[in-house]
Amino acid sequence: MIYKIIIRPKALKFIEKQDKIQKLRIYKAIYNLPNGDIKKMVGCNDVYRLRVRRL
Repeated sequence: MIYKIIIRPKALKFIEKQDKIQKLRIYKAIYNLPNGDIKKMVGCNDVYRLRVRRL
């Protein structure tokens, strides 16, 4: 199955402000989809969130 990942500009800005380790962890989680802590957003159609744990 092919997925389309859309990172909104506000989210991208947030990711880029993180320190190097956190930024790599976020990008690694995104590119390892569909694995991970994923849940469907309540009240939205076809919108999901990915939780990335902080150390």
